[in-house]
Amino acid sequence: MATTKKPRTSSRAKAAEVRAATRARKRAERAEYRRFTRASRQRRLSATAGIAGIVVVAVLSIVLTTSPILSLKTIQVEGTERLDNAQIIEALQPYAGAPLAQISPSEVANSLADIALIQSVDTRLELPGTLVVEVVERDPIGAVAAGGGFDVVDRAAVVLYSQAQRPTEFPLIGIPADPDSDGFQAIGQALGVIPTEVLARIEQVSATSADTVAFTLKDSNHRVIWGSAEQSREKARVLPAALRAAGEGSVQVIDLSTPDTVVIRDAGIPLPTPGTLETEGDDAGSDEADAAVDNSADDTP
Repeated sequence: MATTKKPRTSSRAKAAEVRAATRARKRAERAEYRRFTRASRQRRLSATAGIAGIVVVAVLSIVLTTSPILSLKTIQVEGTERLDNAQIIEALQPYAGAPLAQISPSEVANSLADIALIQSVDTRLELPGTLVVEVVERDPIGAVAAGGGFDVVDRAAVVLYSQAQRPTEFPLIGIPADPDSDGFQAIGQALGVIPTEVLARIEQVSATSADTVAFTLKDSNHRVIWGSAEQSREKARVLPAALRAAGEGSVQVIDLSTPDTVVIRDAGIPLPTPGTLETEGDDAGSDEADAAVDNSADDTP
């Protein structure tokens, strides 16, 4: 009986397919392993970097808040004109040696709150050990007579300092320094915009409302009605010519309320007012009434 042999090519092809499939599977497994290990390595690196960042921040925080290397050694003051820098430095001495990171702007402001000339402060740090204090001073506008002496005040009626003698560098304010007073507010607004060359010449200033600011000058007997704070530059421009026009004779009133139409009149001649005219009219009417009463009395039998 004859034996039939199967083709060897088909078995070889199947074996080749198996080997190819095995190789493909192994390649896929290796690729998957590489992806897995790469992702794990990236996660580990990210976690390590995050932990390292936290450690660095923690170390820096400890160094900044506790290290004597970054502690306060120098105080530098900027922006002062009338204030003595030594006064500010002295007030901030309790912070000497303190870590810079522990010194806040609000604490510095509170430490300087008792210095009346300071309106506001700002701070900045300069490593390794300098605190820079930037000061904004209050601007004095004039002096007010008080208690046998004089108080120098600003627009908010804050007393900046007091002295026995009248300070000649500021105008004398003829009304009490009251922040709720319309007259004082008007004076503060006007003196805040009056040019420096005019401000230095003012002897005394007064006002009863926002439109009635008036002053006398150190180098003239004339009285100037400034009016409101509006058009102050124009008023300052025409003031010299108005003073020349007023002359050196009798005291004149120079009305600059409307700088385009300056009015100059003799201070000894009061202007008629509606109240005066009304009073005069009432007096005349009263005399006529009295006469009528007398006449009716005469006609009575």
